[in-house]
Amino acid sequence: MNRRRIDEIGIRYVESLKLYEEYAARIRNLIQDLVEVEGVEFYAIEGWAEPPAELLNILANLEEKDLAGVDLVTVRVLLRFPADVLKIEELVKSEFDVDPSRSLPSDSGTLRDPRRFGYPAVVYILSLSQSRSNLKEWAKYKDLNFRLELRTMLQEVWATILPKVNQTVGTASEEEFTRELFLLGAMLEKADKGFLTLRDEIREEALLVPPPERTALKKPEIQEAETLFTDEELYQLFRDEPSLLGRWNEAAINAGFPEFTPSAEYLRESFTNLCGILRAAGIDTISEVRKFLADMEKDDKGTRQLKTIHEAFRENEKWRVDPFSALFLLVLNFRWDGLKDKDLAGLGIKKGSDRISGTD
Repeated sequence: MNRRRIDEIGIRYVESLKLYEEYAARIRNLIQDLVEVEGVEFYAIEGWAEPPAELLNILANLEEKDLAGVDLVTVRVLLRFPADVLKIEELVKSEFDVDPSRSLPSDSGTLRDPRRFGYPAVVYILSLSQSRSNLKEWAKYKDLNFRLELRTMLQEVWATILPKVNQTVGTASEEEFTRELFLLGAMLEKADKGFLTLRDEIREEALLVPPPERTALKKPEIQEAETLFTDEELYQLFRDEPSLLGRWNEAAINAGFPEFTPSAEYLRESFTNLCGILRAAGIDTISEVRKFLADMEKDDKGTRQLKTIHEAFRENEKWRVDPFSALFLLVLNFRWDGLKDKDLAGLGIKKGSDRISGTD
């Protein structure tokens, strides 16, 4: 590709870089939330927009017709076992639109070919589904795709080390060098499957271990099901732990939302809206509310999500976020999969969201 064309593309990319970086952060958080809900353990989840300098290097080696194959946003999920890769594959295929012509799923002929070289990872080229891109908070990303790499930790080892040793060699030793790399890749793949088999065998053996003998059988305790909370009971929770509201007010400010001092009437309506979205999301007992709040505070998960929301709508200067509103936004984002098919207007959730963003 000629230099002038490369410079034109590079300038346009730099001008839109902030959008791609926001998209990478939001997609990474979304993937992590979906993986956590699925209950799959992972080692790490990374997401980034292609650095401009790297993009220019890529373009220098491409023909014009190859531009469609350049991925500007990448999310990489590092998993422990091959079986976990299969679980995440099913998850992403149900949540995103897949470009089959550029994806490399685990059941593809390329990965199943016994003559293939190396130990390549599963790769999907994805874009937002129509239902998600129709949402106001995702609309500006509807035309953007991203590359999703699903790797086991051993595959990451292969991908990291290979460039360090795969250097130009003489013709006489090239065949032997290639053969050695082929064998190493095969051993890593066998090790991946071996660890999975070993884990399954240990689990199966653990099920066969008889429980310790007991001198007396205790009558099982019958626990009554917890009742759904009332507005008064939920309000009592915040009154008994007043630091909760202070922490979430501070979290909203740290996330970048403007400081906002609500009137007593505004705060009461925010609390009513929070009660409504909690019930709609199935967080409808006091113990479930406590569990959700604890999850949001763990590793600053809630604050990180609030920052993501603010970054996505930074141009909006009308935000009115009080502590109850901050929790409303977290429930809306983390429990969206259970809320999206409900009557958000009829339940007052849309009105509550518009009120917080200042668009009501």
